[in-house]
Amino acid sequence: MEQNRKVTIEDVAKQAGVGIATVSRALNDSGGISAATKAKILQVVDEMGFVPNTSAQSLKIRQTRQIALAVPDIRNAIIPDIAWSVEQAAKQHGYRVVQINTLGNARLELETLREIKKLHVDGLVIMPLAYPKTLENLINRASLPVSVINYGKKLSLDLKADVVGLARQEGKLVMEHLQQIGRTRIAYAGAPKDKIEERYRAYEESVSQVDVSLVYFGEDFNFETGRRAADYFYSLKHMPDAIYAVNDMVAIGIVNRFKELGVKVPEQVAVVGIDNNLWATVTTPKISSVSIMGSEVGRLAAELLLKRIQSAEAAAYERVEFEPRLIVRESSADPTRYSGPSA
Repeated sequence: MEQNRKVTIEDVAKQAGVGIATVSRALNDSGGISAATKAKILQVVDEMGFVPNTSAQSLKIRQTRQIALAVPDIRNAIIPDIAWSVEQAAKQHGYRVVQINTLGNARLELETLREIKKLHVDGLVIMPLAYPKTLENLINRASLPVSVINYGKKLSLDLKADVVGLARQEGKLVMEHLQQIGRTRIAYAGAPKDKIEERYRAYEESVSQVDVSLVYFGEDFNFETGRRAADYFYSLKHMPDAIYAVNDMVAIGIVNRFKELGVKVPEQVAVVGIDNNLWATVTTPKISSVSIMGSEVGRLAAELLLKRIQSAEAAAYERVEFEPRLIVRESSADPTRYSGPSA
């Protein structure tokens, strides 16, 4: 310990091998802690000369009854499902949710982790999109518990956070389906390649050789990206017979624009998205999609975070994976059996 540096509660927790909340319980004579653990902590307090700062404890020792949720884009139709589930889980435990929109920006994702204490919350659920290189390092050094909603990234097994995601790559389900229904000229419509790159990688791995003319990278994951992608594919001398869209909003934009251009879906071009948001079920035709289990993933990510916040003892970090599900609708139905959208 450096001379003249004030001993902090973090120093005590590290020396005692417990969490900050456990130290707080020992100092405040709260329940939820064994006599042996309490005695050990108090001994470390005496040895290190720690003096509690009572005015700061309410912020440091998780008494705000709030958690933060950082999402990449609140305009994406799957985000409300995830946010609602996180909020409901938090309410059941008497917590509120502070929502942050990172815009899928690497700088903002890192800034959220660096400045987590300034949010006056007890923990963070984060859904990264950019995945900057130093993200895992900042999670491991975070002053508060972190729970990660992870789609498609391989994270270190040493990550000091609970992680909830998918058991299989959702993009592979899309490609398998399109190939099974006999489509051979399959295109990909997405956002910048470095965003949700695993979804594009699933496309690369599913074709013998990538035809770059069948790949469209837009600027975002929204409806307009889909419309621009449709215009691009329509301009080709040989149009694709199927399109794998990076998400449902892009898929909806494609179908909407094709309708204006007179391109028939699925007879001429099959379209499949990812997310399985509500809007995919109210379009004409209804859009096939892979469910990424947003509500279930959001709820469990919040539950694991709250469990860690409220636990007196540090437990092993958990990794839970849900199985993505393909929902086949009209936009990729077998054209030999498809007679048009129902009334």
